[in-house]
Amino acid sequence: MPSLTFKRARALRLGAFLLALTLLAACARPAPADEKMSLSFLPAAGDFLSAAGDPVSPEDFRARAAQADYILIGESHGAACDHAAERRILILLAHGERPPAVGLEMVPRDHSPVIADFAAGKIDPADLKDRLDWNKTWGHPFERYLPVFLAIRDWKLPVAGLNVPPAVIRRLSAAAMANATAADPVAALPPEDRAWLPERIVPPAPEQLGFLREAMESHPHGAQAAPDSRQMARFTLIQSVWDSAMADQAARLRKATGRPVAVLAGTGHVDGGLGIALRLRVFDPGARILLVSPWRGDELDPADADLRVYCPESFESRMGMTLEKRPLAMPAEDDRDWQVVVTAVRRESRADLAGLRPGDVVVAAGGYPMRSLNALHLAGSDAFRAKKPLVLEIRRGRQCHTVDLGPLGVPTPKGDK
Repeated sequence: MPSLTFKRARALRLGAFLLALTLLAACARPAPADEKMSLSFLPAAGDFLSAAGDPVSPEDFRARAAQADYILIGESHGAACDHAAERRILILLAHGERPPAVGLEMVPRDHSPVIADFAAGKIDPADLKDRLDWNKTWGHPFERYLPVFLAIRDWKLPVAGLNVPPAVIRRLSAAAMANATAADPVAALPPEDRAWLPERIVPPAPEQLGFLREAMESHPHGAQAAPDSRQMARFTLIQSVWDSAMADQAARLRKATGRPVAVLAGTGHVDGGLGIALRLRVFDPGARILLVSPWRGDELDPADADLRVYCPESFESRMGMTLEKRPLAMPAEDDRDWQVVVTAVRRESRADLAGLRPGDVVVAAGGYPMRSLNALHLAGSDAFRAKKPLVLEIRRGRQCHTVDLGPLGVPTPKGDK
């Protein structure tokens, strides 16, 4: 008589065989061939792709850029991947037959001599942040921009700030809201302020107005109520001044250097060609413009940019963890086609001590489903106000765990906050 162990083993083999048959039957249906393929490859962070979703090699990228008079490169100001892509693009362009001059949104025109002196080797990198008065004029993490500035210096590229000094923008904004001169708030500024403005302020195209209204309503100060007509007029004026000034200065930089100009600016000034590009066609008619913008893994819109750089949405927390939004090969049960993955954990940080590890999938934060990286911000705000620990729900392989990051604002034994 077969032993109990033998019977059990035979039953397991039979069960495995039946499961295999079931899986084969489940996979017997042909894959749908009528669904449009958006991407022809799975990109890694930093990869270039065309507007249609096909791979673009660095050599092909440089060849496309070589045909342009202006290369407008969009960024999200706090995204490390975007700044790494900007540095890589500048180095690629510097290797070409026509190395570009570089125009920077993040440096106001009155600080152009500073960034030019740095590029010429006259200012030490350790002194650049203070010399640019960075915290007052821009404020986004300087360490993310420094490698870009070092590439400009290392490759001896001409460089200039493109933006209107922030103090001038503040006074223009105040004049517009005070309705000092209803027809033209610019006229209310003193001559020394007007000297920093472009000679012509080009109004937005009709298709940009909807985007500007969405941008204003999504702003923390504008989300509480729909903006009134005066607020909207002020916001539209400031954006038009900003885009017109950057386009005007980029055109002057091209004329002064005889080089193509690579402009680094926020995606709102680049995407769709509705910001700087629209104004460049006024200040430099007939110029060839190439739009380059980061792609976050959402639906590709060929109208947004000519070339894209895959830079998934990510967040680096002071608690020592880096989270990244990554696409899924198949939608999850709740129809999400992406997940939030822990891509790095700093040793001895709060996240490390709590047990978080690279590769963990964050399912929820403080009870908020991880439907966006903003859920972590909401959960952190709740925990801070309630003086309670911030708890993450994670998936590690097939197991689910909780990670208690402790109360926010209270140092860990290692001194992390």
